[in-house]
Amino acid sequence: MDWSDVANLALAIFLVLVGIGLFYMFFRLGGLFGQLDTSVEEITDETVPILTRVQTTVDGVNDQLGHVDEIMQSAVGATKSAEKAASTVSGAVSAPARALSGLTASASEALRSFKSRRAAGRPASGPVKHESPYPTAADTKKD
Repeated sequence: MDWSDVANLALAIFLVLVGIGLFYMFFRLGGLFGQLDTSVEEITDETVPILTRVQTTVDGVNDQLGHVDEIMQSAVGATKSAEKAASTVSGAVSAPARALSGLTASASEALRSFKSRRAAGRPASGPVKHESPYPTAADTKKD
């Protein structure tokens, strides 16, 4: 036995050990892939019904959002109608109110004028009469 036989034997033992190591590693990797396959199947079995329920829920929410959109459009239309009605009522009430305000102000001014003339000793109505410096026929009969 020479050194080349010893080197060949060592190489053979090394290769057998590497083969056993690789076999063990691939055996464990096969077990890992088996567990991974089982986990993926379980996740798929649990996730598909959940996704189906989520899809159903999203469809229901979209339907309800369509109803909310219709309600909002109706509310906007009602608000515009109420605004138009309020504007019409405001216009119908404000014109007579302005006329009544003007009438009240005129009556108030007339009453104030009447009171001030009466307080000054002048007649309440008609033009102010001035005495003439010349005697009239009525003045001569009194004497």
